[in-house]
Amino acid sequence: MFGDSSVIAFQLKTTWRFQVFLFTADMSCMIGCGSNESAVHLFIHCTFSANLWTLVWNWLGISFVHAGELRHHFIQFSKMAGIPLYSHLFFRIIWFVTVWTIWKERNNRVFQNTVSNPLNIIEKIKLNSFLWLKSKQVDFVYSYHDWWKHPIPSMSVIL
Repeated sequence: MFGDSSVIAFQLKTTWRFQVFLFTADMSCMIGCGSNESAVHLFIHCTFSANLWTLVWNWLGISFVHAGELRHHFIQFSKMAGIPLYSHLFFRIIWFVTVWTIWKERNNRVFQNTVSNPLNIIEKIKLNSFLWLKSKQVDFVYSYHDWWKHPIPSMSVIL
């Protein structure tokens, strides 16, 4: 009558976890660091997220200091001093892809009970930022390999 029993089991499992998340007094970080979960904590200060941001900065070859607030982090990341104005779109896309990927990892841990390796996650960020850029910038002529290996020159930025 209801179709595949695995779909029903998934829906029940998801519904149960969602209800537990909504009605529990425990607001611990769902990534597992033990701190209280908030947006700023989840996306910036959680040890998982902070380490992931470090991998992003290493990939880009830039130095960066964590801003305390989410809004300031976005502005600081997307409008870095000394970086040409035309490259701000690239950095905004990388920032949004990173935050989106952190959110998806959090949900995978909560609802799927799966944990991804940070090195696999940074690869997802590289791929998804490339795909988003290709869809936003029709004149973006670089290959995925160029983007993966040399993102800053792919933005036509010289540091």
